Amino acid sequence: MGKHAGSKKFGRPDYFNFGKYAAGGIGFSMTNQIVMVYLTFFCTDIFGISSLMVAGLMLVTKGIDAITDPIMGFLADQTRTKQGRYRPYLIYGAPVLGALIYLLFSAPELSSTMKVVFIYVVYILYSLAFTVVGVPFTSLVPVLAKDSTERTMVVSWKNVMIQVGRFFITTFALPLVEVFGGGATGWGRFGALVGVLITLCFWCVAWGLKPYDTIDLKIEKPKVSLLKETQLITKNKPLLMLMSAFGTDMIANSALLAVNMYYFKYVLGRVDLVPITSVALTVTGVLSNLAIPFLTKKVGKKRLYWYGSLFSIVPLAVLLLKPVVPSAALIVLITLFGLISTVPSALAWAMLPDCVDYAEYVTGVKGNGVVSSTFSFMNKFCGAIGAFLASYMLGIFGFVPNQEQTQTVLFIIVVLRFGIPILGYIASLLSMHFYELTDERNMEIRHALDERAQL
Repeated sequence: MGKHAGSKKFGRPDYFNFGKYAAGGIGFSMTNQIVMVYLTFFCTDIFGISSLMVAGLMLVTKGIDAITDPIMGFLADQTRTKQGRYRPYLIYGAPVLGALIYLLFSAPELSSTMKVVFIYVVYILYSLAFTVVGVPFTSLVPVLAKDSTERTMVVSWKNVMIQVGRFFITTFALPLVEVFGGGATGWGRFGALVGVLITLCFWCVAWGLKPYDTIDLKIEKPKVSLLKETQLITKNKPLLMLMSAFGTDMIANSALLAVNMYYFKYVLGRVDLVPITSVALTVTGVLSNLAIPFLTKKVGKKRLYWYGSLFSIVPLAVLLLKPVVPSAALIVLITLFGLISTVPSALAWAMLPDCVDYAEYVTGVKGNGVVSSTFSFMNKFCGAIGAFLASYMLGIFGFVPNQEQTQTVLFIIVVLRFGIPILGYIASLLSMHFYELTDERNMEIRHALDERAQL
């Protein structure tokens, strides 16, 4: 069976190292969630930066990511060290990323102009560090598991851990900020704690993947064709459709998350419900991810993704029409949304390695890093679009932090929290309709690649 997806001794799935890789999901999720859920709120209500400045921040960094993500994928694929191809970036990049998370939420005493300069510089560096760590992390799935079923299992385990990271950030952030002193001081100390935790999580991945991410330095490094690397993307229709579907889902979710605190604080006046709903979302997220391997066997990845996007619209539509409901009804609807929407979000990462195989099948080039980095960029870019949309619309419609909002602003918050996500899921339905990699087709491609490798 080689060095993939199985114990070297017994030839069976290596669940122990699967678990080590899955632990990286905690770090990946915490890195992403603390920024998506709290950065806009932190900048406006704690650090004192206007929402329009935050909107500009999101666009600037993604323009940089458009260049750095593909470059990082290319570099990762061409890296040859004694520590492996992808692991060195986790080992040395994770502590840098952790330090930047702390700085991002440190809120130093500065003039208004220097606050903007500080947050822009730190956020750009954070985005670069996340690229350096995140692209190799996602590129490791095809290295760890080559069988499509095992890949779904690995990604499902990782996504369960992503829910754990999400749970920690969304449930314990506000209470721990208060425990650590509240205000800017509390946020800085919480950012430091998160920085340490994500470093340990990615180091765990590097430790677990040591038997798999290996490079024989005696073998001559193959020549790389830039045209072939480009074709990994341009000739990869399944990847383009998956990116489109997942990208519109990300716009939906990032807009939702960016205004989540505003919805609870200004529309409902119930910030105390944030941890409660976070617990409900975590529990449903874990249950959904545990069920995904079973459901994909019954339905198939493509159809399951499509139905997950479709039914995610239902609870959102109810709350769009009636945003203020009794607490019990709100928790039920948000829980239902979490149970369903987790499915397409998780499946996208399980379908990505299949697109890597398809790229190799069509072009003859292995490009885990290039394909993963392109998908990662789409993930971050669309996430930034959603966050930009939220910050920009709040700014132009007159949002002022820490005071009673106008009816127009409250309406915009509701539209961003529920209406924009509905449009995002509708768009993803259209994209997934044209995704052509069924489970049967994936098996054919994998079999053909295995036969090529034996020639």
